[in-house]
Amino acid sequence: MALSAGTAAKTAVLVAPAPHPVSGRPCAGPGDLAALALARRLGRAFVVLHAGDADKEALADYLAQGAAAIAVLQPPADSDPTPALIAALGDFELILCGERSGGGEASALLPYLLAEGLGRPLLPGVLSLTEEGGEWRALQGLARGRRRRLAAQAPLLASVKPDGAEPRWSWAGLQRGVVTRRAAAGEPMPAPRLEPARRARALAAQRGSGLERLLGAIAGDHAAAGGRVVKQGDSVEKAQVVLDYLRQHRLVDF
Repeated sequence: MALSAGTAAKTAVLVAPAPHPVSGRPCAGPGDLAALALARRLGRAFVVLHAGDADKEALADYLAQGAAAIAVLQPPADSDPTPALIAALGDFELILCGERSGGGEASALLPYLLAEGLGRPLLPGVLSLTEEGGEWRALQGLARGRRRRLAAQAPLLASVKPDGAEPRWSWAGLQRGVVTRRAAAGEPMPAPRLEPARRARALAAQRGSGLERLLGAIAGDHAAAGGRVVKQGDSVEKAQVVLDYLRQHRLVDF
């Protein structure tokens, strides 16, 4: 089942409203809004798609922030929407979504399941995306503010970090927005598989109790820790030891 929205759009944006943590009202997730903002910046026609049971009130934030229309796929209740999304997204060259949903299990697995089901590359955690000579180039956001450049050929899927959200609420857009619905086939949700954390227990048994590991970190093997414990001297002498350590590891430049 290919999605038909009466347009030649080759870009799809996936959205999934989630309950607000305080009010409980369905609202847009920051990752979804970032994906929507990125689609607008690309300047290409795009289709917004949601899989599940959501009324126009739940989707209002997306309509007010740039989604002219939202297509809602409605698989049976309590079924896995992934197969329906895979069937609907096969004709799109570029698929954008948030890194994770704002509600439910929020496992962040959906982008990977879609990429595997569609047989296309995934650019995870992107902040920006540009097309150059048929190749898509992305700036990926990493931990501690680091950045990395990625590239892939279309068709592809990209999950967008919430840092790129651009709040621009429009009442006129909300009134003009259209929500269309269609039934979709679904499959039973896979049963969760729980496995014992054997590796964690083995490491804990090997390294000793929590108290022993704490004492080892404070005053254990100095060669392994790469540090020293200073108990003698006044505050100035102790501060000098700390400063020498910072200079040794190039954490300060004075």
